[in-house]
Amino acid sequence: MFTKSISRITIGSFLILASMIVGAAGAAASETGSVITPDQSPFTFEPLSDFATYGVSTSYKVVGVYPSEAVLFRLKYCESRIFDAYEKFPKEQREQLRTIKFLWQSDGSRGLGGNGSIHLKCNDMKDDVLTSVFVHEMGHIVDTGLYDGKASAGLSVYNDERASVFKNDPSIDFYDISWKDTAHVYAGSTTFDFVTQYAMSNPFEDFAESYNFYLLHGSQFKFMAKTNPRLMRKYAYLRDKVFHRKEFVNNYFRLDAKRRTYDATVLPFSLEKFLNNV
Repeated sequence: MFTKSISRITIGSFLILASMIVGAAGAAASETGSVITPDQSPFTFEPLSDFATYGVSTSYKVVGVYPSEAVLFRLKYCESRIFDAYEKFPKEQREQLRTIKFLWQSDGSRGLGGNGSIHLKCNDMKDDVLTSVFVHEMGHIVDTGLYDGKASAGLSVYNDERASVFKNDPSIDFYDISWKDTAHVYAGSTTFDFVTQYAMSNPFEDFAESYNFYLLHGSQFKFMAKTNPRLMRKYAYLRDKVFHRKEFVNNYFRLDAKRRTYDATVLPFSLEKFLNNV
């Protein structure tokens, strides 16, 4: 996958040019200790063109280090891996994503998504974790984009910082399974009504974590749902309204149904199976 994507750019020429200029400018950058982003660097580089064919704008941001050839190569690799995953989503879901920014930074969130935009930290995640974070953020993209109500219906009891939630928003059918409003679950709710502990943060993380689980841990999600009515309703919502009755089988790793991990993005799954079968 990576070889195919990288072949679309003249990476060799880029690395030669970068190495020549880095030698001259790198020392000065390290002496000042300033934050250098790509638009400030003394050479020009462009993201891969793959996403542009789908109308998705991509960009890079490098914080805290000089954007050396190794840093920029890693960002291009990250973009290539994410593009492989991006192509596996249903067309109507892909169309909600308009921009992606690939980040190299020492701290900060691993991912952020909503309102058509995703930011992904690329410098310290393995391929499977990177993909899982992207899938989670795509859950937010679907939630805040594909399923969107009209202002004329008025505001609902759910208050998302990234997007207004109106009363006729289709996502409310999912939120209402566990949530009275943005901050409160129904009386009697337990950890086992959610796929992860992080899903209990708010209705929007519940949607994104469940979305991740449905795609990457489908068999386990279905197994857990058999003994929990609320999880069964969430599984059915994703199956019927989000994925048009398509179910996903990822049986390589059996999770403990009696425990809930903190978040879905750290759970093992078969990246190969996801890329070949979704």
